Amino acid sequence: MIGPKKVSASAPIPIWQRVHENAQGGFTLDKTGLVDGQLIPGGSPFGYNEATRLARVIKQATMAQDAGAADLDYYVKKDHNLAVGEIYSPAIGGKAYAITAIDTSDPAKDKISFGTTLGAVLAGAVIFQSSATGATAGAFIVTPRGLLYADVYVETNKEVTITIRGTVYERRIPGTHGSIKAAIPNIIYSQSY
Repeated sequence: MIGPKKVSASAPIPIWQRVHENAQGGFTLDKTGLVDGQLIPGGSPFGYNEATRLARVIKQATMAQDAGAADLDYYVKKDHNLAVGEIYSPAIGGKAYAITAIDTSDPAKDKISFGTTLGAVLAGAVIFQSSATGATAGAFIVTPRGLLYADVYVETNKEVTITIRGTVYERRIPGTHGSIKAAIPNIIYSQSY
């Protein structure tokens, strides 16, 4: 049959209630630790360098279940970009150690294994990528400066927009560590859905 064909497309659910300010000039995505084609969801925390114009994501994962003080395996929700060899911590100044294995075979959650325990971490808590390893070394990989304005797929020379002042629907973005929220005081986390 010849004629018009109806095509439907769905728009993504908005994550921003209001945006007051984006970092000026735009930035190029720093692909360190990322793989082409990976999705970085809007609302992910970023740091950026105004001199180099590079922006880097602070990778995080939300715990799917409690982990005990001596556990080496941590179960996290599926919405993450963690990689073997990267260092993660549950707290600033807390234990920070490298991932030794990732098991994605469970359809509901992923098992992240560490050579040394991160200590007890409760379900719903967020672990973040750390710049250093050790018993009291937990520190952000970069200083949090804002949140990613919209979803992006990793590729070479990908431009990203970082929102530095606005109101975000917290339930529509990846889990965000409390210390990151504190470091970006001009972002308001709305509990509306």
